[in-house]
Amino acid sequence: MRKMNLLEIEYRPINIEDMPKMSKVCEELEILPHQLKAFLEAPHNKGFIAIYHQEVIGFIYGYSLDSLSNTKPQFFIYSVDVLVGFQNFGIGSRLFQYVVDYTKENGFSECFVITSKANHPACKTYEKAGGKSDYEDEIVYVVKHG
Repeated sequence: MRKMNLLEIEYRPINIEDMPKMSKVCEELEILPHQLKAFLEAPHNKGFIAIYHQEVIGFIYGYSLDSLSNTKPQFFIYSVDVLVGFQNFGIGSRLFQYVVDYTKENGFSECFVITSKANHPACKTYEKAGGKSDYEDEIVYVVKHG
């Protein structure tokens, strides 16, 4: 890979017209393009991308969640991904910060992401963007249906 100029990377919300640029991301993340399209068409779902020379190299997606205790929605970041050849350049951190700023500017009460304490690079990224974990021992329970 040639030397990359980080100033040439664009961070923004994804739109349906970006679908043709998502082939490498879909392949690496094992997402079927029609599933991604359906996801993006749902009103509470959002995706954000990092683009370098017309190629999507980073992708964050998540969900807007309504709450009974707050009139503003929360934004749950489900996944933060950067293509393998573009990792360790700070792209994930910049894209995550973009999403934090976007959710603040667009009326969300907060955004949150779940990770493990063993994922030190992710924890560092989230803390750098102002994230805090108030839980000593957080456990996520999953009940699968099939």
